[in-house]
Formats: sequence, C-alpha cells, structure tokens
Amino acid sequence: MSLIELLVGLVIGAIVSVAAISSFGTTRSASATVGDSTRLHQDAAMAFRTIGHHIRQAGAVRLIDNGPGLVTFTDSFQGYENASAPQALQGIDGANNAPDVLGISHDSEVSLNAVDCLGQNVLANVAIRNRFDFDIPNQSLRCLGSGNGIPGPLIAGVEDFQVRYGRRINGNLQYQDANAAWTADEWNSVEVVMVCLQLAGQVGGHTGQANASGCNGQIIVDDGRIRRVFVRVFSLRNIAL
Repeated sequence: MSLIELLVGLVIGAIVSVAAISSFGTTRSASATVGDSTRLHQDAAMAFRTIGHHIRQAGAVRLIDNGPGLVTFTDSFQGYENASAPQALQGIDGANNAPDVLGISHDSEVSLNAVDCLGQNVLANVAIRNRFDFDIPNQSLRCLGSGNGIPGPLIAGVEDFQVRYGRRINGNLQYQDANAAWTADEWNSVEVVMVCLQLAGQVGGHTGQANASGCNGQIIVDDGRIRRVFVRVFSLRNIAL
C-alpha cells in the first residue's frame, strides 16, 4: 500500500467518523427532547388522575344501613367550615396571579379501603380532606391528605397551578376565581372545576421556540426548556346531594 492510498483511507475514515459523531449527537438531542416531552405529559396525566378522582367524589357521603329495605345517607359529613353547612370544596386564590390552593372533601369508607390523595389509608369513617398546593422551593405540586399531617409531592417541574370554579349564575355556567367571601351555599353551588398546570422540562438547549402562554395568559419567556400547559375540567357528581 502506497503512502497516498494510506492517506486517502485515513481521510475517508475521518469523514465517516465525523458524520457518525454528528448523527449520534443529533439523535441523542432528539431522544432527550422526546423523553422530556413524554415525561411532562405523563406527570400531568398522573396529577389530573389524582385530582380528578377526588373532585368527582367531592361532597360524597356514606350510606347507612338502617335495617331491611331502609338505607339513608349519613348526616355526619364533616367538610370544611360550618359543620351545619359543610363545604365540599375550599379554595384560595393566589394574589396577583400566584398559584392557587384547592381543598376537596368527601366522606370515607373504611370497609372500602378509602385512601387520600397520597394513597394513604384512612382509619375511620370521617371526611377525607385533600389540600393541593404549589411547593415554591421545590417547584412541585404537592398534597396534604388525611392519612397524616405531612404533605407529599405529586409531580415535579411545576411552575403554576391555577384553579377556577364553574357556578351557574342566572342560568349560565360562569368560571370564577375562588372568593374568600363565598358562603357555604355558594361553594356548594360549584358544578365544575377547571384545573390548569404549567410544567417545565428538565433538559435545556431547545432554543428558537415560540414564547408560550401560561395558565393566566401571561407570556413565558423561552429559556431553552420545553414547557407545556395542561387544562382539565372536572364535574362534581354529588352536587345534588
């Protein structure tokens, strides 16, 4: 083999190696992007599954067996605020578009292995109370259930948590922010709950993205991370009770 043939072979090998490395880098970046986006969708689905389950149960009360052929609803439901007019929901609107707080209460049934938002068993036939809020230092959505007094994280990478309540006013369903002046009757007139989650990915470097809009319509400046805004509307099934 001559020196020229050897040099030509080395050049061709170098070109192939550079092309392979470049292709590997592109594939790795695309894989990281897809993985990041998939994680956001999975986290949102898990959070909505937990929140939605308890919203649909809000205000539910136990049935009492009073003998053959006689079943009644218990009158001992202890929701929020006044025991004589307990609320199934309790919300706090964050000041200046800050993240909100959502409280959900429904009766438990020990014989059915009732659990709170963290999957913790409730050991008595009492109202399960779940408080969902935004943990600012850890950028996570967390919940405080009835199983113990320590809140636990549900998902990470959360940037905003907004809740709006659909109430029928003058025959029309209107979405409103939580109001501290609402009475128990006004809280119990809520028919649907709209939940919005703004999530951010962990992998940076995704430049050139269009600026996204947050839960309150605010513009989110692109910092290279993938962002997704997820909205779900849940109906309360027990408002007639």
